[in-house]
Amino acid sequence: MNGQTNVEAIPAKLPQIAVVIPYFRSEALIDGLVARLSAALSSIGADWQVVLVDDGSPDEGWAKIAHAASQDSRITGVRLSRNFGQHAAITAGMHHARARWYVVMDCDLQDRPEDIPSLYSHALEKGVDVALAQRESSGLGLRRTFGSRAFNLVLRWMSLTDFSNEIGNFRIFSDKVAEAYRAFPEQMRFFPALMNEVGFSSSKLRLPRDERPAGQSSYNFRKLLRLAFDSVVTYTDRPLRYLAASGAAIAAGSVVLGLAVILRALFFGSPVAGWPSLMAMVAFFGGAQIFAISILGLYVGQVFKETKRRPIYIVDKVTSGGQK
Repeated sequence: MNGQTNVEAIPAKLPQIAVVIPYFRSEALIDGLVARLSAALSSIGADWQVVLVDDGSPDEGWAKIAHAASQDSRITGVRLSRNFGQHAAITAGMHHARARWYVVMDCDLQDRPEDIPSLYSHALEKGVDVALAQRESSGLGLRRTFGSRAFNLVLRWMSLTDFSNEIGNFRIFSDKVAEAYRAFPEQMRFFPALMNEVGFSSSKLRLPRDERPAGQSSYNFRKLLRLAFDSVVTYTDRPLRYLAASGAAIAAGSVVLGLAVILRALFFGSPVAGWPSLMAMVAFFGGAQIFAISILGLYVGQVFKETKRRPIYIVDKVTSGGQK
């Protein structure tokens, strides 16, 4: 089963809200997450659905997810065959969820389930299709905060899109936004970037963010930086534009320098001098060429990945209401 074909049948009566949560290495948080989600969603007074996607986590979290699904038919567990990444897991969840409104949030309980009713009410009051949670604090340690800020800085600089450290995955959006999101076929998935591409009316609601109750995030600085560069290569051609502009500037500078050398030789002769500066220039432009070729190589590599059209994810098991 894969991301293109394994989609749950649309129920005759759609739930009002479906919550999609990618799960990885947070076994100690599952019970509390499910309990808090159930209480928060029930307080809205409408039908709801929760889709927990186990992204090939090596712990015993799947057993807890399957148990929760066996106890409540409104909870669906989806287990992927291996670790495909958080954003591929979100895509899997979106393919298995059907509702009038959708919530995407992380499993670490830093974004609070109790804030879902506030997001829902905010979206209805403002008459928007997307309501984003704007964090009052990051809820992250110093190193992770630095990594997250560097990640967003790279994306903002390269794509000229407003990627903020205050905005994460946590948001609610309407069914037409969900359908537009599902229509994007990219293999490289980055949920916030795809949602920016989708568009539609949006509003922000400032909400607190808690410290992670247990465990540690699987994202470190290296992974965040890699995700940033992968996202830039996938969602914008701005680095290529920067390279083209740099090439034009260097070419213009070379013409001016060449004219200066010719004029100097005509009027003052051509003494053998400037060898160190010549070698420095050769080394500089050689390095610049290698850098430019590397950037082009990244784009070619990304195109190669996309043309293979491999599944975004592969499902191992699905369980809901005791059905496996």
